[in-house]
Amino acid sequence: MMGGKEKLYFLLNRIDDARTITPAGQPLIIDPTNNLNQNYRDIELVQLFTKLAKDEQVLKVLKVPNRVKNELEEFDPYDHADDGCWHIELLSAFDSYFLKIQQEPEYQEYSGKKSAGSPTKSNGNTLITYEEKLDLVVKAVLEASKAIRKGVFTATLYLNATNGLDRLPREEINNILLQLQDEKALNVHPLNNRLLPPNQQPTHYFLLDILGFNDWHSRFLLKEKGKLENLSKLNFDNIAYVVSLIEQELEISQKEKVTVNFVYAVSEVEGYESDDIDQLIDTYTRALSYLKNIEVVKNFTSGSSNLYSEITLNIPKFLEILEKVKTLQQQTSPTPTQTQKTPVSQVMTENKSKVFYDNQKGILKIEDKKVKFNKESFRAKLLELLLKDDKSRKKEWSWDEVIEAIEDTKDKETTKENKNKFYPACDGLTKHIASKIGINDLLTFTISTVQINPKYH
Repeated sequence: MMGGKEKLYFLLNRIDDARTITPAGQPLIIDPTNNLNQNYRDIELVQLFTKLAKDEQVLKVLKVPNRVKNELEEFDPYDHADDGCWHIELLSAFDSYFLKIQQEPEYQEYSGKKSAGSPTKSNGNTLITYEEKLDLVVKAVLEASKAIRKGVFTATLYLNATNGLDRLPREEINNILLQLQDEKALNVHPLNNRLLPPNQQPTHYFLLDILGFNDWHSRFLLKEKGKLENLSKLNFDNIAYVVSLIEQELEISQKEKVTVNFVYAVSEVEGYESDDIDQLIDTYTRALSYLKNIEVVKNFTSGSSNLYSEITLNIPKFLEILEKVKTLQQQTSPTPTQTQKTPVSQVMTENKSKVFYDNQKGILKIEDKKVKFNKESFRAKLLELLLKDDKSRKKEWSWDEVIEAIEDTKDKETTKENKNKFYPACDGLTKHIASKIGINDLLTFTISTVQINPKYH
């Protein structure tokens, strides 16, 4: 037997069903026997319709059955034959009221599903971001487009559990679709059913014209590919390093315009060929260009040596991507045990290369391949440190340990002042070796740690 709220829920569902088949301009007819399965006593229907008409003001009662006419005379302006049904007209407030009801936990338990107006949460208590909502809607439109016949460009987008749109409020889905309409990806039909007035339109689907959707979707996929979380490790590390340098300068200047030194002294790149230096500069220029493309950087200009840049920031966007960079780094950083899990047998079968660095001659040897370094450069000293012995080869070095060892200092200020030498040395060293002998994986490094790749132990 249904309880009080269940009777309200059942009645609202039957009203929603009835308006789907009701012609425009005609009252909705609710038959207590056929529509409501005789689940209500007359007095219960009187109370429910009175509540919806008087208290909630979401409908108007036009005609009532004769058996209850005496109790609701004021609701019945008609004087024609009694058909035993309730005749009602839905008001504009009905949809928002019904959506609010659908969000109630009791309704969801009663119906066994979440409504299109349920709170926008994913698994657990994590709120769905706008990007995730957009991705959900785009994928649902794409699937809907596959269901239409060749030469037809009107798709029906249902709000159901199959495509995941039952997790989002209808209003949010509508807003996202209108944004896609502004981008010429599709057009949203103002009416889903032309036979019904606006206040009786079905709410469980949208009709969409998708003539330009495929072209828009191709551009969308390219843009998605360029998102920070989808970049290759090499590109991500370069951008993360530039972002970290900007953060350091921003903390001191507290202005949207900052000057970032990518290499603090020319001596740090002495001993290398000009194309190596050009490659180093190109790495940072490309990172800044990427940040400009995603509107994190408003503008940037390089100094005469191209080793520093004056950068104008979009502060809210920069802080947003800074947080994202740090989150992604935490997600991808290996634990100490993860870096030691490669079995010895696997290392031996995958790569039998032997790595040796002659610090007297400044020559790195990997198998029969050699690379010449300026033995006084920071990069060469980094190689010497990492390849000093078996313990050094297997150790994951933090940036401050590297600075303290190479600069021979324990002073915290001196160590911090030299921090910006660390990443360019790791990055430039890797690129230099790759350009000379084609090996690009000798080092495993981030903006704060470095070690010899276990395959070369």
